[in-house]
Amino acid sequence: MIPNPYPGIFIIIDGIDGCGKSTQVRLLVEWLKRETYGAGRVVLETKEPDKTGPFGKMIYADLANEDGLHVTDPARFQMWYACDSKIHLQNKIIPCLEHGGIVISDRFRSSMVYGARIGDDIPGLMVMNQMIIGEHFIWPDAIFIIDVTPEVAIKRLKENGRDMDGHENREVLDRTRGHYMTFFRAYPNCIVIPDSGLVSPDTKSMNIREHVEKLLKQKPACGVQGRTDVSVS
Repeated sequence: MIPNPYPGIFIIIDGIDGCGKSTQVRLLVEWLKRETYGAGRVVLETKEPDKTGPFGKMIYADLANEDGLHVTDPARFQMWYACDSKIHLQNKIIPCLEHGGIVISDRFRSSMVYGARIGDDIPGLMVMNQMIIGEHFIWPDAIFIIDVTPEVAIKRLKENGRDMDGHENREVLDRTRGHYMTFFRAYPNCIVIPDSGLVSPDTKSMNIREHVEKLLKQKPACGVQGRTDVSVS
């Protein structure tokens, strides 16, 4: 992995399924558009994996199979995610960062923790990602990990009418929540956003914005001119 060498800002919102990632991505984008902080910069709102891409299609098809690779060999399953991420970095993320834009992604390679059976598997997964993604493995300026219990996450998923996939059950979510904390302690630029289930989305958003404001001051707008636009992949 390579520290972001570009004038743009690379931000990730991550955590177990049902933690509220999509809501926080939306609120952050809306805030950047509403305030002056994003003025003069393109804001790219995006998500991994890409459902329309070759590896994204394989991933979602496998998650719908109760005996899929995500169950039989979750570490190998993560290879598809790494391949998807490499394409994403090359085609969308890095071009935006090169021109001073702000990339806000719902998931990135921090989600590799889903492929770990135990915490000690995570370094090996990181090596695998580095080998596949190579020189394009740009490390985010901030990785916000929303920490919520599996009970709260599952309740939210059901309330949203989601058809649960192979990653969205109590056992997987409980294990993965712990792995995210292991990841947080091991790798740079990770920030945990606690969510007891009683915290409002706006409160979490304010917490995230405090950290993003610091990044915006460290990397003032340059390169991309014009009003803030949002492009969704």
